[in-house]
Amino acid sequence: MKPAACMLIVSAGLSLGQDFSGQPGSEQWKALYDPAYATPTELPREVPLRKQLFDLLRPKIEQVSAERGVRFQGDLKAFKNWALFVGSTLDAKDRAIKFPPTDNTETAALFLRTKDRWVLVDFAVGFGDVSYWAWADQYGAPKKLLGVE
Repeated sequence: MKPAACMLIVSAGLSLGQDFSGQPGSEQWKALYDPAYATPTELPREVPLRKQLFDLLRPKIEQVSAERGVRFQGDLKAFKNWALFVGSTLDAKDRAIKFPPTDNTETAALFLRTKDRWVLVDFAVGFGDVSYWAWADQYGAPKKLLGVE
């Protein structure tokens, strides 16, 4: 990981009101910088992390769509301490929700694992172009995860 990316992660943790005191080689350090997903890995439905991440996204999508009980269909990949969802949002009757003004059904969400928990960094709905590619520059998300490389 590049030093600038390390600084972004530490500052992101601090901006969330967390006290990071891990030293290189400590368990705290390993949890942030040596995570379990060494390559972009699809999270299967049975993995509890998948539900945990969608539970972070669901309230935001329900605010935007005015739908309740939304579900997600698509790819959710984890890489290092990041995760990316790209797919569609479904209503309670399993119909894809069309987001104005384009009536596009696309949904993307970026998650980051901090010292204490996973957080929703950003999300986008109803986009036509691959708008989430900007998250590499905007948040320091790995280009490999975003499909930019």
